[in-house]
Amino acid sequence: MDAIEALNLPESRWVDVNGPVHYCEWPGPGGADELTMVCVHGLGGSLLNWAPVAPGLAKRSRVLALDLAGFGLTPPEGRSTHVGANWRLLDGFLKALDLPPVVLVGNSMGGMISLIECAHNPQAVAGMILVDAAFPRTRTAAGQFNPRVAAVFGLYSNRLVGERFAANRARRLGPERLVAETLRVSAADPSTLDPILVEAMVESVRRRQGMDYATRAFLDAARSIFRAQVAPGRYRELVRRAHGPALVIHGRRDQLVPLAAARQAVSGHDDWELAVLDDVGHIPQMEAPALWLSTVEDWLDRTSMLLKQPVQA
Repeated sequence: MDAIEALNLPESRWVDVNGPVHYCEWPGPGGADELTMVCVHGLGGSLLNWAPVAPGLAKRSRVLALDLAGFGLTPPEGRSTHVGANWRLLDGFLKALDLPPVVLVGNSMGGMISLIECAHNPQAVAGMILVDAAFPRTRTAAGQFNPRVAAVFGLYSNRLVGERFAANRARRLGPERLVAETLRVSAADPSTLDPILVEAMVESVRRRQGMDYATRAFLDAARSIFRAQVAPGRYRELVRRAHGPALVIHGRRDQLVPLAAARQAVSGHDDWELAVLDDVGHIPQMEAPALWLSTVEDWLDRTSMLLKQPVQA
């Protein structure tokens, strides 16, 4: 049994959204009032990022997690892989499966994509759980991105230099060290992650290194995030338009997205709630799944009636 099989994920499923989209489904308890949650991973991730918490969510909701185009097992198949294109893929995914208004659960770039969907198609969204979402930077110093992080994304934005840098880095580090380096930046303490999950991430990277589109897909997505942060006015307006109940979970030790950016986003919405988790970083659902689940469950208990109503434009 390889590491990914050891996670005991549900069987792979596929749906056509102008090309194949890979996803897994954890059935919920059923019932007329059952919520549907759709989990959207971040840059460089896959639906594996939700493996520690999806079974817990499924105790009270139907849960689906998809691989965005160019990530996980979903190939581009002629589709673009930047943020805007993957928002259209998410929207098409919801329509292709004829889902009722869903709770979007998005981490990092997946939070950004969830916000875009909520702003443009509020009728498809019952609410959001935004996990260290890539919110727009603020006008204050506290809400600016780490200079080292900004520099790396700036490097990625140069098409020729970025491709060489990313390809050379992946080749030099290899799958194990590449995952370790990613977790060093993403997690407050990488040792808290389930070793089986980490090995599954290594196996996923190993598989992706055999795909000719992997580096290009990563860079296209990274560049679109960088562009939105360089000139964030349009993105800030989109966040203001994203109405409806939302739980914003943010790790206090996140090195990638400043906590001040999350605070600023929440301040513009009366029905958004901020939960700051101590001693975790950018991927709290993997670093502290029990704490993450208890935070989500508490919010669901208090907002269940609101989530049964579609978001109003």
